[in-house]
Amino acid sequence: MQQKLNDLCKHFLDTNERPQNSIKKYKPEERFEDYPKSKELIRLKSELIKKHNHPPNYIKADLRTFDLQQLGKFDVILIDPPWAEYAKRLMQANMQVKEHQQSWTLEELKQLHIDKIADIPSFIFLWCGSEHLDDGRELFKTWGFKRCEDIVWLKTNKDHSKQNQYVAGQDYGDNLFRRVKEHCLVGLRGDVKRASDQHFIHANIDTDVIITEEEVMGSTKKPEELYEIIERFCLGRKRIELFGEIHNIRDGWLTIGTQLRDTRQMPQQYNSYFQQEQFSEEKPFMGPRYLQTTIEIENLRPKSPPKEQQQQQPQTYFY
Repeated sequence: MQQKLNDLCKHFLDTNERPQNSIKKYKPEERFEDYPKSKELIRLKSELIKKHNHPPNYIKADLRTFDLQQLGKFDVILIDPPWAEYAKRLMQANMQVKEHQQSWTLEELKQLHIDKIADIPSFIFLWCGSEHLDDGRELFKTWGFKRCEDIVWLKTNKDHSKQNQYVAGQDYGDNLFRRVKEHCLVGLRGDVKRASDQHFIHANIDTDVIITEEEVMGSTKKPEELYEIIERFCLGRKRIELFGEIHNIRDGWLTIGTQLRDTRQMPQQYNSYFQQEQFSEEKPFMGPRYLQTTIEIENLRPKSPPKEQQQQQPQTYFY
């Protein structure tokens, strides 16, 4: 009996509860209970980010025809393309693929002028599902980014085990394993050094694994935690998300997609958020391009080794 309880794979087949459902303290609010300094660092950074995030901006538009170049340059670009994998999931669940859920081909995605809106340096976060990692790397080459990280979303199904279930005999294509994770590739345009570019990045504050509940079958909603990782990592305040839906609208971001209710963005007003030397006391979301840090945060966050230690080992670049 004890052996059966410890056999999470067998438990998965018997109950459809995924093995990762048994991981403890994976939620952000629980993860750092035993690490008070890390917990305090996350709290301080989150409060600072929230204070200086501008009101949500969004544009209802079709990215096939919308001119992205009119928006200027961005520090962070987040994209969750309508991959063929998403449409296939709907069909496997016998759900109708609606017009806005129609997939884009790789060649169509290459036509997006991401290189025209990416500043130097800048980061891109590209969701690739489970089946489009090679396509994601191809897009990075087209848009002029170097892959520097891979964030993995490990999906639990505690609440939706009946909807998101393994079905014996179901056709899962060429998959050798039952897939219960998705990938978000991180790309860098330009070069960033951890030691000298601390005005732009704060490295090693978060991990590269997200563990959260998967939405019901057919949803493409991604974990909220990815936004928090991005905002704590990159201090650039100009952030844009493409192919966004209503649930993606967020303070500190410009969101574009066909499923948004309307448009709330005026270019001149939007650009004014980032053109002051110091943050405004009356409107704290108006200030410089980069989020400024504090003494308390700098005392807590991980840093590169001192120069004398760096000279004893090869120079390390973050890319």
